[in-house]
Amino acid sequence: MAAQNRDILNEQTYVIISDFLSFSSSSDEDEYFLRNPRRIVPKMKNFLQIAHQYSDHDFKSHFRVSRATAYDIINNFENSTFYSDDTSHEGIKPSSAESHVLSFLWFAGNKVCLRDVAQRFGICATTIFRQNKRMMDFLCDIAGNVIKFSDKENTANEFLQIAGFPKVLGCIDGTFIKVRTPAHKIKSTYVNRHDIPSITLQGICDARKRFIDTFTGIPSKIHDARVLKLSDICDELPGICEAGKYHILGDGAYPIREWLIIPFKDYGNLSAKDKQFNKMLSATRVLIENAFGLLKGRFRQLIEVDLHTVDKISKFITSCCVLHNLCIDNNDNFDVDIVIENNEDYNNEGRGQQEALLRRLGEVKRNQLMNVLFP
Repeated sequence: MAAQNRDILNEQTYVIISDFLSFSSSSDEDEYFLRNPRRIVPKMKNFLQIAHQYSDHDFKSHFRVSRATAYDIINNFENSTFYSDDTSHEGIKPSSAESHVLSFLWFAGNKVCLRDVAQRFGICATTIFRQNKRMMDFLCDIAGNVIKFSDKENTANEFLQIAGFPKVLGCIDGTFIKVRTPAHKIKSTYVNRHDIPSITLQGICDARKRFIDTFTGIPSKIHDARVLKLSDICDELPGICEAGKYHILGDGAYPIREWLIIPFKDYGNLSAKDKQFNKMLSATRVLIENAFGLLKGRFRQLIEVDLHTVDKISKFITSCCVLHNLCIDNNDNFDVDIVIENNEDYNNEGRGQQEALLRRLGEVKRNQLMNVLFP
């Protein structure tokens, strides 16, 4: 009888594993496991104990952050309202804060799907979905305290040391985050100029490559200049820059403003001073490209986000930006090969008197900077 029971159990286990492996995407898993919450899937045991034995180098290689950074996040999450260690009504002890954070870091830092993370950490699939949601909610909740403008004078001085460009508060650009077409959306709405479905992350960084503002969720079919106009920071920047006292730097995709300085367009007639101005601006503005490179290099899930809805994708991207800043704040450096993305210039001269006035004010500001740099 015992042997017969073992045969039946082995056969059931084989069927369960076969059903489990037939699903290859996160959205299919999401729907499948929420519909079948009681399915039993073999899982790895005691992976957290294995992680405890990693050397500091191996820990950072796998989780993409240092052990000190990870456990600092664990401590903050454990003391937040997003985590509760109360035993559930079924008498099941919930996953630890350590399990929440490390499983999320594993997912964010490696090209894996959630069911792989669930098996590795010995957690059922429905639980890993809930843990990921708690972590994203937690990181998005603290984003306002982590992604923000800091002391303006200190920031301007830090930028000045890079290439000698004065009164800079940040560098702005947009980058594509490749996604599969979100649920209930039309693919053509989300394709970028490379015909790849993607969502734009607009970022502004400081001289340390920390993000001081992020905005995402917009289809990459929309141009960077339009994304800026749609973002909340667009209306706030004139005040932040104190009516032109300070400014941020952008590339030719953006319209020039008193608070947004872009290079001179090269139609073959630039003077030596114009070219030197562009060189200094580009040497400073490249920091935002470096920041995007570090972000995607550390959190490799951003190479192609395989989540199902725009809301989840946006929260995940923002969560990674928060983690990026926390790493920099903890001097948790990460060596990656940074790829500089080339954006096409946007040659929109603007329409209407207001646009012409704003452009003229920006050009006056740029000429003033020229006089300061090259008296």
